[in-house]
Amino acid sequence: MNPSRDEFVQGSPSARRAFYADVRDEDLIVLVQEGQKKAYDELVARYKGRLFAFILRMVKDPTLAEELTQETLIRVYIHAAKYREIAKFSTWVFTIATNLVRNKMRQRSRRPYTLSLNPAPDEDEMPVDPADTRADTTAQVERAELGELINEATARIPEKYRIPFLLREVDQLSYEEIQQVTGLKLGTVRSRINRARNRFRQLIKPMLRNETLLAELEQIEMRAVREKELGQDDNQDDN
Repeated sequence: MNPSRDEFVQGSPSARRAFYADVRDEDLIVLVQEGQKKAYDELVARYKGRLFAFILRMVKDPTLAEELTQETLIRVYIHAAKYREIAKFSTWVFTIATNLVRNKMRQRSRRPYTLSLNPAPDEDEMPVDPADTRADTTAQVERAELGELINEATARIPEKYRIPFLLREVDQLSYEEIQQVTGLKLGTVRSRINRARNRFRQLIKPMLRNETLLAELEQIEMRAVREKELGQDDNQDDN
């Protein structure tokens, strides 16, 4: 920790913002433990968007995703004193979020519900800003198209593979961090991510017609091959 942090905390609002922006997540949560609300606000600013995107891809319901995101952040504040730097702060946060998502899915599985095979886009996807008709919308259309296809393909990956897949590909957690979040063996984490990648490619490739999107998929495939060659994949799985 910076030994002069008290000067910044007690200084002007701009000085406080500048100070907190340069502080590690793990040090910010220590400041939260000491009762500094601004440190918590900084953590919320850093993680709210990431958590919402992760949870939305799991529950496919923006309203529920927002609720679970808020609950995750509330639990971070309430249980801040329990955090110890034996794991990265991001690992701790995504563990909380993953457990909340799993609990919600178990609750849903206990009661019947209907599922439309052809949901309207605004019921199923993250809302996007209206296109600016004065600008060239080609890139915007391509990004929206890719986002829709990714969401559609990801939703069709079984949950036990989807969670580690999203933590790796979307949130860029390491295999070891995903092991801590999910409680799985390291070999199982790697195997499930590999299976999810294979399933994802099988699902999305027939959907792609745009050459740019196909090129991006090829990059993902090359990355998976490189990781496999480096020995990051094995065949262990608990099915």
